[in-house]
Amino acid sequence: MQRQHDAVIAGDIEAIHQVRVSSRRLRAAIELFSTVLYSGALKLYRRDIPWIAHQAGEVRNCDVLETIFKQRARKLDPALKSSLDPIVAAIGADRVAAHAQLIQDLSSKRYQGLVARLSAPPIKMARATAKLGVAAADLLEPTLRRVRKKGAKLDDQAPPADFHKLRVRVKRLRYVLEMVPAIAGKRHRKALARLEQLQELLGNYNDVTAGVAWLHNYAASAGASPATILAAGALLHSLSQRSRKLRTRCLKAWARLDKSEILSDLLDDMRSRAAELADAEREAAEAEAAAQSEAAASSKPQTAAVDAPYQSPESPVSETANSEYPVSSAANEVMDSNAVPASSEANTQDPQQEPASHRRDDSEHAA
Repeated sequence: MQRQHDAVIAGDIEAIHQVRVSSRRLRAAIELFSTVLYSGALKLYRRDIPWIAHQAGEVRNCDVLETIFKQRARKLDPALKSSLDPIVAAIGADRVAAHAQLIQDLSSKRYQGLVARLSAPPIKMARATAKLGVAAADLLEPTLRRVRKKGAKLDDQAPPADFHKLRVRVKRLRYVLEMVPAIAGKRHRKALARLEQLQELLGNYNDVTAGVAWLHNYAASAGASPATILAAGALLHSLSQRSRKLRTRCLKAWARLDKSEILSDLLDDMRSRAAELADAEREAAEAEAAAQSEAAASSKPQTAAVDAPYQSPESPVSETANSEYPVSSAANEVMDSNAVPASSEANTQDPQQEPASHRRDDSEHAA
């Protein structure tokens, strides 16, 4: 929108169209990711994005009507073509007024505030690690359900407004599919192509019906000359025929799309793929956790060696091979060299004194 600003101010037709398309894509993105936006920002987006889209649409509608009228005028009697000039001039006057209002709106504080808030949207971090591919099917399903609901209302007696509502839903579904990853492969591309075809038909029908409505209003209020009214009637007849043909084509195109179940198959494929992605993500997380645990264990300092217990002379070290703290052969030699021989200790002991262990044994026997 900002990139087209200068061209829009200059009145460029394509730039104004791109602003309108950009605002619609923004609306689709806002609704798709509404759960991760704070309510205050969401309320502002829902109010101001449609506002600027409507202002750009007013200018764009004038451009579309002028194009349609000129195209259909080629099929009229040459004598009537010149009588259409007041009609084209009236459309031009409407465009000038709509463009002036658009310029004023683009210069307003309201629009500048909208751009600033869109440049840095306040996003919740509750699902910051969620993968779009895993959540794509859940995000797509509500939009798809709305498309089916609107399409179910179409029949030969449906008013043009129902076709327009379906067109809006189809367009939003197409934008959503373009935003989510193409994880369904061929079906994703095929669904996009079918939606684009249906959207184009519905758009053409909407433009023609808008032209019919505009001509009715012009004939009733403009106070035009009889020649211009006659030319407007001829143009109105041509557009009405075109409208009926487009209406039939729209009904058939929707019926083909609905019966093909390509959208249902696409949703199923996206769910299957999302499950695979979720499993892969879970396995990767488990592997990473295991690797971190192993790294943490290996980084701990080694436990200091426990000293061997004291061995009495009666229990030579060499006989402790099965003890809880085994001692090396070198340690055995050192301890053997420091130990006092049992016979020497016995000779130096006072013969009047018995070992405490012997006295304890005697007392136990006495007991």
